[in-house]
Amino acid sequence: MAATAILWGSAFPAIRVALDGYTPTAMAVLRLAVAVVLLLPFLFTGRVSRLRRGDIPRMAGFGLTGMTAYQLLLYAGERHVEGGTAAMLVATSPVFATVLGMLVLRERPGAWGVGGLLVALTGALVVAMSGGGGGGSHSGMIMVVLAAAAQATSFILQKPLLCRYSGMDCIFYGSLFGLVPLLLFAPRAVGQAAAAGWHQSAAVVWLGLGCTALAFCTWSRVLEAATASTSSLVLYAVPVAALALDAALMGVLPTPVAALGGLIVLAGVGIAAVRRPSGRSRVVAGSAPREQSGAAVPADAPKTPATR
Repeated sequence: MAATAILWGSAFPAIRVALDGYTPTAMAVLRLAVAVVLLLPFLFTGRVSRLRRGDIPRMAGFGLTGMTAYQLLLYAGERHVEGGTAAMLVATSPVFATVLGMLVLRERPGAWGVGGLLVALTGALVVAMSGGGGGGSHSGMIMVVLAAAAQATSFILQKPLLCRYSGMDCIFYGSLFGLVPLLLFAPRAVGQAAAAGWHQSAAVVWLGLGCTALAFCTWSRVLEAATASTSSLVLYAVPVAALALDAALMGVLPTPVAALGGLIVLAGVGIAAVRRPSGRSRVVAGSAPREQSGAAVPADAPKTPATR
């Protein structure tokens, strides 16, 4: 769990480093290309399932929202927002998923879910009004919040697919579909890779290798050893890891007000994840499937692979 939180949290300072040599579109192209290349051998060996024709539209929607839109908005937002502050704002994605689950999947989060929604959104507002750490702009924070909403949309699109596909399947096909509309920017991405310093290029490779492919492996191990509700605690640790790495690697700390807002966000997500009196696990969107391990997962527990 600690390894997964650190891998996902490392994406935020890595993005800040890569932005010194790459545009958001180039970063998205290269990150998704690295993930696809790394997972392609699993398709040939049968570890990645074949995609059914009827599932193509939904899987494409998952890739376009969770891979393309999420990454472009997050990268553009982090041009003006420090990594730790961005991580706290992205932590609102499970709350957006709760709202979308109510509207689209007709899920009923109950009083705890609605209360957590209101608390987390209040925390996000506090972070945005504070300006974050390092002079974050409101426009940048809005883009990061929109990235969280795009990620939540991908959770809703992905949920029915997890009845038929594993987390690795979703990551591969999601990355593939997410890469397709960005191929237009591939020549520019190659040119920027040739001109960028090794620090920036290493950060981009790490986004695809560590924050996507490797994080999926550690996440899968967590799901094999823990229940879905316990595994979801990783999501709450990601902003903490991002803040620690941002401070250690970038020397940036959020303002006290932004830190307070981040704690409110995490408290709201935690409230929304509280189990209902019936004892059935109500997990905030963020857990990946466990079909491969044979463990039972609550039918109403939204799931997602390591898309950060």
